[in-house]
Amino acid sequence: MGGIRMTGLISGMDTESMVKELVKANSAKVDKVKQDKQKLEWKKEAWQDLNTQMYDFFRTELSAMKTNGTFRGKSASVNDSTKVSVSANSNAANGTHTVSVKQLASSAYLTGTELKDGDNVRAGNTKLTDLGIEVGTTISVRGQDFVVDDETTLSSLASGLSKMGVNANYDANRGRFYINATGTGSDKDFDLTIKSGSADALEKLGLDKEKGAKKVDAQNAIIEYNGVEYDGSSNTFEINGLSITAKAVTGKYDKETKTFTDDTPLQIEVNADTDSMYKSVKNFVNKYNELIEKMNKYYNETNEGYDPLTDDERNALSDDQIEKWEEKAKVGLLRRDSTIGNLLSSMRTILNKGIEVTDKDGNTKTVSLSSLGIVTGDYSEKGKLHILGDEDDPLYSAQENKLKAALSSDAEVFAQALAGTKEKPGLAFQVYDRLNQAMKKTTTSSSLTFYNDISLKEEIEDKDEELDKWAEKLQKMEDKYYKQFGAMETAMAKLQEQQSYISQLMGM
Repeated sequence: MGGIRMTGLISGMDTESMVKELVKANSAKVDKVKQDKQKLEWKKEAWQDLNTQMYDFFRTELSAMKTNGTFRGKSASVNDSTKVSVSANSNAANGTHTVSVKQLASSAYLTGTELKDGDNVRAGNTKLTDLGIEVGTTISVRGQDFVVDDETTLSSLASGLSKMGVNANYDANRGRFYINATGTGSDKDFDLTIKSGSADALEKLGLDKEKGAKKVDAQNAIIEYNGVEYDGSSNTFEINGLSITAKAVTGKYDKETKTFTDDTPLQIEVNADTDSMYKSVKNFVNKYNELIEKMNKYYNETNEGYDPLTDDERNALSDDQIEKWEEKAKVGLLRRDSTIGNLLSSMRTILNKGIEVTDKDGNTKTVSLSSLGIVTGDYSEKGKLHILGDEDDPLYSAQENKLKAALSSDAEVFAQALAGTKEKPGLAFQVYDRLNQAMKKTTTSSSLTFYNDISLKEEIEDKDEELDKWAEKLQKMEDKYYKQFGAMETAMAKLQEQQSYISQLMGM
């Protein structure tokens, strides 16, 4: 911009206002470029919002529908959950299963005898040498060795043992060591031995089982599932698609004779998890409807003549008025957008197709979403889906729920119809593949993006360059007008000076 200009001093004209008026005609062209840029930025915001919703639908609800496991979920229950808890994965066999719990897994525990209280023997900082234990004495546990030195205390011994596969603590108040295994099962069991040095070190530490220390040995869990015995270090067993956790025994088990009496076997019921499958399909339908409602809104809405405000227009309005105006000006920016139109058409076409499946009896037939209880509404809804008989759908809640019936009778048909395989993709798989193709990186769009974000960014940058050129052009224009007015002022000043001189000569 130019410096401070002193104009109109001779002529008395408001040259600054005159220059602004002269430049104003071209400023309107600048406003048009600014408005075009604003529309592009709003268009970008609208697409970013829609792109986020489309991608979220793609990676969650749609992804679930194209996955066979969604339609192969199983539920499992047991008649006494205080003794056994159970869950099932998709590989579990439907029907009734039996389970008995013979023995629970447990940890190994060693509780030391109370050390003498005299001469501060029970103190946490008492050294092992003060107990008569030689330096170099080696205590072994779970294949690792702890070597006593002249600084080893009762407390530091506990810390050292805790690094060797057990949990150890010396309670100075009780004067006892407490040692336990780090987990359950016989493979976590332990024993303390003296490899060298003071042979009576365990006795002096109160850890000699022969001298009163109490040891509870670890044991494995033992269950019987469908007549076959299993044992393991954990109380949880993964068998035949079931996760069975033993909580309490169901009879009396004699470890010595390995006899099991007074057993009351528990019953496990495994069925298709219809409720979970139904919930997944319903969630898919709801999210699909939300998505195409927004896509249809952007595709069909019409702007009623509202353009972005110019700077002068914004200055004349309140913040509330500006907000309401811009809300209307943003309408219709994606009207008849080809990308939206093509994707809407593709999804509707795929989801309305029939697809060949094989039912549980081995019969081949063609099914569609409508034959499985998912229908489209009337034309005004532009492709929305409805589940017949769903309690949350006021238009169709009174009808028979064919979807639940289909899932209960033969969920595998649904798995084929919606998910399918890569070689024979189901309807959801086909929609997933269509959207996946639409998100691939191109010269005009980034990956995971449905719209031409690169092109749109370049268009906005072009408008910025155009505005920069206009700013330069207007500055030059303004400078030119000021220069012209300045020349006029100079000429008038000279004329005024000449007139004054002539007047003096003529004695006026």
